[in-house]
Amino acid sequence: MQAAIRRDLRGFTLIELLVVIAIIAILAAILFPVFAQAKEAAKRAKVLAETKQVGTAMQIYTSDYDDTFPIMHAVAPGGQYLHSANGIASYRLPAIPAGWGVNAAFRGEDSVAWQNSIFPYTRNNNLMGGHGLNLYTTGYDYSTAPANLPVTSLSANGLLNTWPATAIAAVSELPLLWFGNGKEAYRGYGYTTPYLRCTGTPATPAPPCLFNPTGHSYGGTTPRTREDTFEFTFVTANDTVRVFNDGNIIVRADTSAKFQKMGSTVSADGSVKTRGYGEPGFSYRSGNGFPAGNLFEPMRCVTSAGAPAYSSMFRPDSTFSYAFGTTGDNALCNN
Repeated sequence: MQAAIRRDLRGFTLIELLVVIAIIAILAAILFPVFAQAKEAAKRAKVLAETKQVGTAMQIYTSDYDDTFPIMHAVAPGGQYLHSANGIASYRLPAIPAGWGVNAAFRGEDSVAWQNSIFPYTRNNNLMGGHGLNLYTTGYDYSTAPANLPVTSLSANGLLNTWPATAIAAVSELPLLWFGNGKEAYRGYGYTTPYLRCTGTPATPAPPCLFNPTGHSYGGTTPRTREDTFEFTFVTANDTVRVFNDGNIIVRADTSAKFQKMGSTVSADGSVKTRGYGEPGFSYRSGNGFPAGNLFEPMRCVTSAGAPAYSSMFRPDSTFSYAFGTTGDNALCNN
């Protein structure tokens, strides 16, 4: 009887212990990615709800301001474009919230940046934060900054700069807001991409910086090769349209919001081309410091040969029915 008791109390052998550890390791390997995906899905759902609120605020703004979208980016002097004597522009981010920026000369213009214009309707700048994205502060002067500046990463469709809301051709498809800053966030500043190329020395008085489907966005009739600028991030590692797993969150002009996969056709040199209305890029690349989904070549479409070329996904006049191809009437995209 005593021998039987001693045998029952002897414990696990080394082999049995290793088997148990192996089983736990296998279960962990299976479950940890599931937990990570669940966490990412929860974060994405939160961001989706918040960005939809921002889109709703933007639409309320238009109803209060004669059916017109706010200023998405300022034009010279100051504001988002700084003009030098020879007409070459440099870039500056507007301060968010209005009034705190270290350069007093720009505070009036910062106050009408879209992020600040819609604040009376959101009452919370943190709705534009994106949560968990990579904070960029290098080169900014925070010596006189107030405490608890908001972090923003949500970007607007700059082609809607002071554009009439009822003039949008396809409100359920045209992006109003998206994470055009890639995986980059800014403390106390905002951003817009794409934005109109209203640069150079304008006529006097200066015409409005406005999307022009048949001509130059800054007055005149001769369009540039491209009438908008598509910039992403300051840090190369953040430069991707795949902000949340394999895609981006987009709020359409009708305030509907959803997650959308992007940048699926990726090559090391951008040689693989994309053919789709829901993509901001004509080609994407990866490697050499660029993450998968880096926008190598924006997709630009024109309504007819020689017409102004704007980012096709963001054109307010688009019915998203451009012809894709390389010759004749099909050569309307990526001009």
